[in-house]
Amino acid sequence: MRPAPPKILKIAREFLGLSQDDVEAVFGVSRKTIQRLERGDNVVVHYANSLQSFYEAQGIEFVQPADGKGWGVFNANTRDDPNSLNTLGVLPPSKRTKTTN
Repeated sequence: MRPAPPKILKIAREFLGLSQDDVEAVFGVSRKTIQRLERGDNVVVHYANSLQSFYEAQGIEFVQPADGKGWGVFNANTRDDPNSLNTLGVLPPSKRTKTTN
């Protein structure tokens, strides 16, 4: 598996309709790590591969560059229903506390 570029990982997360907090709650990696991965900061390669595998398990297909075209991202969840971005159902609440003003 060729690792997807940072911007493509961000697009995949957004294509699943997930926030960084959602991924943290479901996948278990910290939001800071997700932010670093999406920015392209140096992060242990294991995290990038694991996050990409997580997105693939959720229905994302990463299409590697070929024939003069760049990266592509498909969401299998939208095959039958374009409004169905993921199959995760009810997401666990974020571990982050929300402050009210």
